[in-house]
Amino acid sequence: MKSSVYYDEIDGQLYPQWMLLPADLSASYVHYSLNLPYERFYPEEFHDSLAVITVNQASLTKDPFNQQSYSINIEQLKADLFINGGNLHHLEAADYFLVRFDDLEDVLQMSVRRYYSG
Repeated sequence: MKSSVYYDEIDGQLYPQWMLLPADLSASYVHYSLNLPYERFYPEEFHDSLAVITVNQASLTKDPFNQQSYSINIEQLKADLFINGGNLHHLEAADYFLVRFDDLEDVLQMSVRRYYSG
């Protein structure tokens, strides 16, 4: 499994903004690690046929035993999607989960960007 990282480029410096994780609906909680291999995701890679679901902070959970691991609560993600007027078919068709670095840092209570310095 490989993640992708979208960066903002400001004055020649890269600042990680979003993490794109392979969408996985195989369990109630899908586990990810900061140690996943990753590649840069460029703006031109966003296109109409790319299905991305944004994961809000309420759907993220911290692993109590490993500070570099976290999970996405799929049931919470479904509830958030429904409340916001989304269609569950969009979730089933998703290629990626999009996680904002700010949300991930809040949940993990640590600086995550250092793992993805550009």
